[in-house]
Amino acid sequence: MKIGEEEGPQLDWAVIKSLMSAQENTSTSLERYLLYVTHDDFDLDRRNVEECLSQAIDHHERALEDLKVARELVSADESR
Repeated sequence: MKIGEEEGPQLDWAVIKSLMSAQENTSTSLERYLLYVTHDDFDLDRRNVEECLSQAIDHHERALEDLKVARELVSADESR
């Protein structure tokens, strides 16, 4: 049976939304660092780089949570 076949578009949309959210969190990390390195207004000393990396870790943790939600939705659909 194809994923999402039984549940219809609701499951597909939930998985797509979770994947999009994960991608958004990953892209945000890169965008912030690019902003810091391409604008003279930001002083990138060690503390600033560490803060940027901490923010990236937070965003990636959110991305992982979004992906786990998508996996749980698919697993729940398979067990039906």
